[in-house]
Amino acid sequence: MTKTIVITGATSGIGYATALAFARTGANVAISGRRADRGADAVAEIDRLGGTGWFQTTDVQDASQIDAFIAGAVERFGLVDTLITNAGIEPPHVLPLAELSVEDVDAVLSTNLRGTLLTAKYAIPHLRRPGGSIITVSSLWGRQGGALLPVYSATKGGSESLSRALAVELGGDGIRVNGIAPGFIKTEMSDRFTQGRDMRPFYEANVPLGRIGTAQEIADAMVWLASDQASYVTGQTITVDGGHNIKMSVASL
Repeated sequence: MTKTIVITGATSGIGYATALAFARTGANVAISGRRADRGADAVAEIDRLGGTGWFQTTDVQDASQIDAFIAGAVERFGLVDTLITNAGIEPPHVLPLAELSVEDVDAVLSTNLRGTLLTAKYAIPHLRRPGGSIITVSSLWGRQGGALLPVYSATKGGSESLSRALAVELGGDGIRVNGIAPGFIKTEMSDRFTQGRDMRPFYEANVPLGRIGTAQEIADAMVWLASDQASYVTGQTITVDGGHNIKMSVASL
């Protein structure tokens, strides 16, 4: 049976790599993002790799757009096997909370946390029972908290709590809910955050594996969590960070 995978925020970075990873399995892959030009390119690549792609322009800050995206995916492909709530942003400024504008706070909250909640809300009625799954995207900062990233950290911690709550709520229907918490991953977003600085000395000093991760490594974890090989895994957030979280915890002792 061909599986249907629905991914928000899938026109760049981790979402894009994940869409292509599922395409290689021959899946139907419904993706959303805010840029139509990138969406068209992503669908072409999904199709080239052996999947069947479909894109709809969607801003997850808008509940009606989320609803329309999920409805469109279901109309095209039928029941959803896996929903991946990947859409997310960082604040445009790395500042203490007291210095962030209310507009910046609202944008991050409404995209990362409210957007995740509403995407799950609209998709749950259309998930396959049993066998469906949801994968949320947290962050290392959702575990540890990031200095000067208070709102982002709060939204990612909330994503982990949502995964656990939904795992209990939906377990009786045979639906699994898990999360992935990436560490430092090479993406356009991380490039903006580091502003072109050479971060290799930081990774070598703080990440046990000594390097930045790739979007493909997160995508591979997504494919595993969505597969039957993870059929007894639910309510978990798997940290994929080269060991950075563990080193931070040990250093704090």
